[in-house]
Amino acid sequence: MSEREASWIAAGLYDPASPRAGERLELLRWIEESGVTLAEMSAANAIGQLGAVVGDRQLRPGPQLTTAEIAAAVGLDEESVAAIRMASGLPQAGPDERVYVEDDIAMLRAFQGALHVFSPGELVHFTRVIGSALRRIAEAAGEMFLRDVEVPMQRHATELEWAQAQLAGIRLARTATAVFDPMFRAHLEMATRTTREARAGLHDFDPLPLSIAFVDLNGFTSRTGQTTSEELLTLVMAFEATAIDLVSEHGGRLIKLIGDEVMFSTVAPDTACRIASELIRHAEAWVTSARGGIAHGPVVASGGDVYGETVNLASRIADIAVPGELLVNEAVVAGAPDLAFEPAGRRQLKGFPAPTRLWSLTVTQ
Repeated sequence: MSEREASWIAAGLYDPASPRAGERLELLRWIEESGVTLAEMSAANAIGQLGAVVGDRQLRPGPQLTTAEIAAAVGLDEESVAAIRMASGLPQAGPDERVYVEDDIAMLRAFQGALHVFSPGELVHFTRVIGSALRRIAEAAGEMFLRDVEVPMQRHATELEWAQAQLAGIRLARTATAVFDPMFRAHLEMATRTTREARAGLHDFDPLPLSIAFVDLNGFTSRTGQTTSEELLTLVMAFEATAIDLVSEHGGRLIKLIGDEVMFSTVAPDTACRIASELIRHAEAWVTSARGGIAHGPVVASGGDVYGETVNLASRIADIAVPGELLVNEAVVAGAPDLAFEPAGRRQLKGFPAPTRLWSLTVTQ
């Protein structure tokens, strides 16, 4: 027995008597050849992630730095660095914790340069939006790897094959970030064009006149207890994919996806009606039904979200729609003269003191 094998036995990493001893030995040799120390192996093994240790090191490679060290490298004070980290959605680091890497230097310098253009408050708010969006992207990437690679491999792969797949996934993730820059600039171009269209004739930071729509699946809560998790996931993914495609196709903006509900905005009321009615029609193919509500009016836009009475009104209208129905407020009817609506009466909506006159969309062509 070699000295290193003895050290692996002493560290609880290797058991020569195990039926899979050869497989484990193959993994440990590969990990060691990748430059991982015994201490790092032991720490990863303690949390059941020995096979992921090489990939984890590749995710954010290079020397790890403390808050004080990276602040000195960038030329910011430690409080500013900590504030940016917190706004990014990452937990605060103790003075001796090495949570930064050299890649973070360029990122923090970009924030430092932005302070010459934007106010600290707006920049921190923007950072929170970025952090929230990137966390969702990161979660989605992890889920995709889990479903398509990790779980299928558990049935037949050796420990080394699984570890190498982890490393390949991390390397792919690092190269995949190349899509962010061109995609961001394309979305920025579209957002700028849409905002200019909505603000035509406005001369200050008045609320934007937009159509806000909510569409949700009926009976979703009751279905959760009657279907398998796989069937439920298939339904939600079909709903979300269809919503994203329809909103994109018509030049709208998807604001939120909340499981069984989608919220989106458009500049023109007729566009919102067409998207919502198509989404409701698609729901029939999923052996379910959907309903929707649309309100047109002034909204306050901030951080990629929208707020105000119009938003609340659209949500309340959707709440009272029956399956297959799309209800709208009077401003939508006035702004969509080519569509057909029929009166749906005056309804008392929660949170609104006076009854609201509503209409039901009947024809979208």
